[in-house]
Amino acid sequence: MGAIDSFQARMKSAGGFARLARYEVIINPPENLLKEVGAEYVTGLSIMCDSITMPGKDLKTTPVKHGQGLTREQVTAHVYEGTITATFYLERNLEAKDFFELWQNQAVSNGSNHVNYYDDYASGSMEIHQLSSIPITETTYHIPQSEVEGSKYKDAPIDRFGHELPIAKTQKKTHETIRTYSMKVEEVYPATIGQIDYAYATVNEIARLSVEFQYRSWKEM
Repeated sequence: MGAIDSFQARMKSAGGFARLARYEVIINPPENLLKEVGAEYVTGLSIMCDSITMPGKDLKTTPVKHGQGLTREQVTAHVYEGTITATFYLERNLEAKDFFELWQNQAVSNGSNHVNYYDDYASGSMEIHQLSSIPITETTYHIPQSEVEGSKYKDAPIDRFGHELPIAKTQKKTHETIRTYSMKVEEVYPATIGQIDYAYATVNEIARLSVEFQYRSWKEM
């Protein structure tokens, strides 16, 4: 088998490539903030996530030398890389901006230097899902002709046993969205809320808000 054949076989067995535009974000804010804004708004905010970075992980090493041997880089720990940067579409009243500012106020009240408990603002989490799709087999079912919308049969024909003759209908569903990889990020909070740049030249553009989330760790779901 040649290199191209091996590559094609690999992609076929894997179900194709991962697409960067196929993702899902679920934000789970701290319980006290969720009670204040409501679960319905948080669900809608997750849908308004225009872009997001999936965090990485790094291995921390230190040089180790034994006797006259060559120095080795030995792993001492793993490090969860950086922050998560996301952008969100903004409503006309900038409600998403208000939401993230309320979340930051759970850490430090606006206009004061009083810092609250860590769990008050960092007990939330975030889920990032890679999405794909799978084909769905067509299914055929039978229903009475009199129940078909717009049917011309006012009095549906019956067979010799007195049963109404059915009509066959085919239900077509080409693909179904599935999650192929999922990550849960723990102890999340919005460390930085970005600025909004206004300009007359952007008359047809939708306003977006950039948010950098700090977190403690993540795990594969």
